[in-house]
This record gives sequence, structure tokens and C-alpha cells, in this order.
Amino acid sequence: MKITHIYHSGFMVTMENSILLFDWYKRSLPEIPTDQKLYVFCSHAHEDHYSPQIWDLQKTFKDVTYILDEGIADAAEHPEADVIIVRPRQTYTIPADASGPASLKVITLESTDMGVAFYIETEGKRIYHAGDLNVWFWNDEPMEDNIASEKKCREEMQYLADRIREDHPEADRAGQNGLPQLLDAALVPLDYRLEEHAPRCMASFMEILGAKYVFPMHYWGKEAQVREYLKDERIKNYEDRIYFDLEKEIP
Repeated sequence: MKITHIYHSGFMVTMENSILLFDWYKRSLPEIPTDQKLYVFCSHAHEDHYSPQIWDLQKTFKDVTYILDEGIADAAEHPEADVIIVRPRQTYTIPADASGPASLKVITLESTDMGVAFYIETEGKRIYHAGDLNVWFWNDEPMEDNIASEKKCREEMQYLADRIREDHPEADRAGQNGLPQLLDAALVPLDYRLEEHAPRCMASFMEILGAKYVFPMHYWGKEAQVREYLKDERIKNYEDRIYFDLEKEIP
């Protein structure tokens, strides 16, 4: 499996039999085989997560399936496309194709802003893309709203952790120092606009779910600024699992 960070919350996950593309709205895609099965995920309709350019991928790739939040209104304008509309806290099984690509199991979570977060099981890997499921803790917003956002974010993560443990009782064996490591790869917000509160989501994720490889996202290319959060007491102990690589091979 290879993780490629395109920009912001846009990522591409290249598997042996398929490619998963998440929240791509800006910058060019890397060169990839156009005859490989492509799954295009879009967590919600915000312009920093969705662009109509995703529909043009049908012109280039032989086999494209779109897995889209129900708020992507443009889907109705593309009856020619293979589209699966998803809603929060649902499970979707996408069967294996006779030509080779493996099946996908997709579990959606409810965002603390708009749309869904995605959990995917395929080809023996467990992958998470948060979308806008984040602890939106703003200094200029009412404290009760901030507390509610953090509570909801943790509830959604716990829901997913419980589901994974139901299906994979062995998953906890991968944990380190008593902390869970239920996922192979996770794409988790670390948004500098939240100032000192930015690490709250990442800290909750590590406590409740955990992953072998965690990639910060939703930071608009401000890598140097966001890297400073790795010194924060809440997440500094996870520094060896947090990656800013533009491209990372995962065994």
C-alpha cells in the first residue's frame, strides 16, 4: 500500500488491485495506471473537499466508482457514472469485480461539521479518512459548542473502534504501551486555524483508535507551521507514527 498526499485533505491510496482517492479538489494527480480500478471518495460538498473535476476521471480511467456523501448534489447530473451515495453511521459492502479488484467494506461516521468520515477495509488493510470529523474548538466560539464538538468527535471514533473490535478481535494485539492501534493508516485533521486546540482531534484519535501510520491533513500546505504541534504534550509521544511524507510506502 502506498499513501500519496496530494494537497490539504486530498489523498490517494494505491493498493495492489485498486486505487482509493479521497477528497481531491486541487493539484494534479500523480501518474497512475488508468486501467486500474479507481474508487473516488468525497466526504462532503465543501469546496476544499469536493470539485466537479472528479467527474472528468471517467474520461481517463477505465473503471471508476464514486462513493459520495449524500450532500454532493452534482451526482444527480451524472447518470452515466457508477455512484454510491452514503449517509452517516452506515455500512456498505462493494463486491469484488470479476476482473480482479478486491471488495471494499465501507463504514461511515457522522461529521462534526458536514458530511461523513470514511473507514475502509480492503485487501487486508484498514484505512480511515476523517473528512471534516474534527474537534472544532474555536477560541471565538461559545465554550458549550466547543465541548459538544469534542464530545461528538470522540463518540464517533468510539463507535468505529467498537465496530472494528467486533469484526477483528485480534486488532488490539497491535497496540503499543497500552494504547490501541486498530488501523493500518489514518488521515486525521491537524488544522492550524484552531491554534492551541489543533491537536485535540489527533490526541483523541490516538487514544481511541490509533494507527500504525497517521498522516495529518486539512492544513492547506502549512506543513512547517503544523509540524510544531508535534512538540505538544498531547501528541508528542506519537511522533514516531505521524508522517508528513508526500509519498509513503506501507508494508
